[in-house]
Amino acid sequence: MVNENRRIQSVERALSLLEALAQAGGAARLADLAVRLELDKGTTHGLLNTMAAMGYVARHGTLYALGLRLRDVAQPLADADARLRAAFGPALRALAERSGETCYLAVPCGTRDYLYIDALEGSGSLRVASPRGRREGLTTSAIGRVFLAHEPALVRSLRRAGLLPGGLETALVQIAGQGYALDLQEAEPGLHCLAMPLRQQGRVVAALGLAGPAQRLREAALHRLARNAMRDFFDIVKI
Repeated sequence: MVNENRRIQSVERALSLLEALAQAGGAARLADLAVRLELDKGTTHGLLNTMAAMGYVARHGTLYALGLRLRDVAQPLADADARLRAAFGPALRALAERSGETCYLAVPCGTRDYLYIDALEGSGSLRVASPRGRREGLTTSAIGRVFLAHEPALVRSLRRAGLLPGGLETALVQIAGQGYALDLQEAEPGLHCLAMPLRQQGRVVAALGLAGPAQRLREAALHRLARNAMRDFFDIVKI
């Protein structure tokens, strides 16, 4: 049996260096990267030089920067995101217009997280800022639970890693049955959220969600909004 919890340290360190470079604005000094990742300079230098030889990192004087090869590797992902935004953009806009709240489109990101790839900010005086480009954990919100409710492999992976909260699997059965998930101030005090699955060829590939102040988005209103959206948006996308 494959051990899904086994992690290769050198791979984790190399990818963490790329993430650190991105968070630093695309370039940073070796010493700063070593401190940030709590690595010795020799290890950091070796990892950076290896990635530089492959084009994933570039060196400019005392700075190490993200390499152009990353753009080539990421292009298929960018194209896939663009296709999803084109396919589900009408539903995103329709939900934003109907609710007046911040609405967003998200996709799974690995076996632990999901990523917001599009968002429209609400029109109210109290509104949630656009989360576009941000990652969040699968177990922490309505969006993540929608993905878990429709992808057993993700649930198994979290269970084997000991990361599945108690009682969540029962909630996932309910979410799969009713067709949407709610987050009532669980992820953040004062915030209510709604999420619905988006399918292509029968498979859940993305999720549509909204978030707003709990004082304005009452639980009963969220249930009503979800049921109406699933009915009325059926001709826009296969929800």
